[in-house]
Amino acid sequence: MELHQLRYFVAVAETGSFTRAAEREGVTQPTLSEQILRLESKDKGIGRQLFDRLGRKVVLTDAGHVLLGHAQGILAAMGEAERAVRDSTEGGRLRVGAIPTVAPFLLPRAVTKFHKAHPAVQLQLKEDLTERLLADLLSGDLDVGLMALPIRDDRLHVEKLFTEPLVVALPPKHRLAAKTEVKLGDVVDEPFILLDDVHCFGDQVLSFCHRGGLEPRVVCRGEQIVTLLAMVAAGQGVSVVPEMAAVADTAKSCVYRPLGKPAPTRTLCAVWHKQRYRPASLRAFVDVVQNP
Repeated sequence: MELHQLRYFVAVAETGSFTRAAEREGVTQPTLSEQILRLESKDKGIGRQLFDRLGRKVVLTDAGHVLLGHAQGILAAMGEAERAVRDSTEGGRLRVGAIPTVAPFLLPRAVTKFHKAHPAVQLQLKEDLTERLLADLLSGDLDVGLMALPIRDDRLHVEKLFTEPLVVALPPKHRLAAKTEVKLGDVVDEPFILLDDVHCFGDQVLSFCHRGGLEPRVVCRGEQIVTLLAMVAAGQGVSVVPEMAAVADTAKSCVYRPLGKPAPTRTLCAVWHKQRYRPASLRAFVDVVQNP
């Protein structure tokens, strides 16, 4: 078996098409098909049929399924070896992912501090939902992810960073704005503005309410915390947001108050793959995030 044959095999398996695989690999379809046949041949290959050709549809055989995981692992290991050598001479690259309820509040200051100490490291940032960031960590497309607990996958290392309280956001002239602390029961009858349910944070807020036997009257769900806070500032309702969002609101467009006991919190963590190559800069970046 040769590496380029494994690349072509994985491309066909992942795209389900010889045509799309050839386009992905930048070769002609006859060239790719010939290399797959050589990989399958008894003389120069593994002597097993890897694909069932069903017209335009291509399906892995049992032997193909067995080979796929090994081939993906081999190609990933080669890529990581090349990257490790490159990082040792060029300063390297660190690919960081963060969930939307963390990225705009935590990353700007952390990235600025990190760049001052490590100017040769190229940072690539991605903001996305937890589920997609985890998939990128498992596939090797990200080096580290910043997200909230719980994370349950034995293939991933999870390191707690810090725990932060959640606070209630009120319109500036709200009847409760003069209080130093607000109980959730004080606002449960108010119109609630929350993050969309594709975000884990929105569901965390609802779960906290439900544990207290409360059912908030949700009138609006949005994609971004800044949008939620703009709605609150306009007097359209109240919301519960991470403390870092309140700190970032330097214009103080809303009034932020701690919630009474039991105060809701969330724990942020750094996540990376246990077995994949870890750039030396990963540890330094995590330390900066933990101690901004």
